[in-house]
Amino acid sequence: MRKVKKDIFKAYTKRISKEMALGEMHYKTTYKDIHKFFNIFNKALFKNKLIPFNDVKIRKMNKTWGQFVEVFNNRKKTISYELEMLPKYPNKKEFLSTLAHECIHYSQILLKKGNVAHNKYFYSFKSKFKKLNLHLN
Repeated sequence: MRKVKKDIFKAYTKRISKEMALGEMHYKTTYKDIHKFFNIFNKALFKNKLIPFNDVKIRKMNKTWGQFVEVFNNRKKTISYELEMLPKYPNKKEFLSTLAHECIHYSQILLKKGNVAHNKYFYSFKSKFKKLNLHLN
């Protein structure tokens, strides 16, 4: 059983590495790529436990490359989850690293019922990021 899980992770590692090799400088963010790689990261890093974000936005932001936003609606007494990404990144690797980084924050709220700090749980993904040739910071 354990070997199968490693093979799945290895397959995604190859797929992500291939995408980065094809990646260009000055990568332009698309909704299609956000959804595609969210699904890949969800399967490879979170065992398919994350539900899709309620909303995804591509917009300019100051002093951040992406963010996970928890939106409280006091009138309806609901919580929704949004992902915000920049329209452009220096390259595809930075886009993928940022998306995966925000997915960890999402998992902190959804799976761990904790906060979105850069804590022990957050950094527990460092070795997986390294295997995917991504950086976690």
